[in-house]
Amino acid sequence: MPSMTYCMFENTELELSQCVANMEEAKSFEDLELNKYERSAFLRMHKLCREFLAEHARLLEGMDDE
Repeated sequence: MPSMTYCMFENTELELSQCVANMEEAKSFEDLELNKYERSAFLRMHKLCREFLAEHARLLEGMDDE
């Protein structure tokens, strides 16, 4: 079920922080012990995080000017 708009960033931040903590504990990619679906999602998340950062910068651009 998708996150409700009013809490999607909060919920996603919690889940992403759990992913990062798991990655920090791993000594190698193999240590993550991902199944084929998780592996695909792991690889797609890299692109998605880059897109998030680009949109983040775009939306915050000029915020100090207001």
